[in-house]
Amino acid sequence: MNGIITLFKTLLTWLYTYTGDYGLAIVCLTVLVKLCLLPLYARQRRGADASQAGAGSCLLLLLSLPVLTGLYRTVLAGTGGTAGSRLCPWIASLLTRDPYGILPALSAVVQILPQLYPYMCFFKSLDLPKPSKGMLLTSGLMVFLICLPLPAAAGLYYLTSGLFNALEQALQNGIRAYRLSSSESFQ
Repeated sequence: MNGIITLFKTLLTWLYTYTGDYGLAIVCLTVLVKLCLLPLYARQRRGADASQAGAGSCLLLLLSLPVLTGLYRTVLAGTGGTAGSRLCPWIASLLTRDPYGILPALSAVVQILPQLYPYMCFFKSLDLPKPSKGMLLTSGLMVFLICLPLPAAAGLYYLTSGLFNALEQALQNGIRAYRLSSSESFQ
C-alpha cells in the first residue's frame, strides 16, 4: 500500500507544480484515477447487470483508500497544513473540514444524481430500476455524514469522483437509450 500512496503523492505533487493549486491538483488526480479505473467500473457494471455484483465493488472501494491517504499526506507534507484552493475559497486549508458543510452537501447531491436517472424522461425506455425516495434520502444523508468530518481535500475528491461517475453513467445510459430508439425505428 505504501507504493500506491507514494505514487499518488508523486502524481499530486507533479499536478500541483503544474496547476499551482492543491484543489485543482486533487480534481486532476481524481479524474486521472477514475479514467484508469474505468475498465474495472465497466466490468462491475456488467456484473451488476448480470446480477453478479460482489468482489468488484469491494475492490473499487479499497482502491480509493490509498488515494485519500496519499492526498492527505501529500497536502500536509507540501504545505505544512495551510493549503487553500481557489475552488473552495471559504476553506482556509484543505486539511481542515469544510466549516459550512458545502462540499459534503454537494457530494451528497452528486452521489444521488445517478439514482435519479430512472425518473428522467430520456432514460425511461431503459426500464432502469427505480430506487425508493427513502433510499435516495438515506444514501444522500450517508454520503453527507461520511464527508462532513473529513478534511476538505477528501470532500473535494468525493465530489469530483461523484461528478465523474454521474457523467460516465449518464453517457452510458444515453448511448443505450439512443441505440434502443435507433433499433426500434428500424423495426
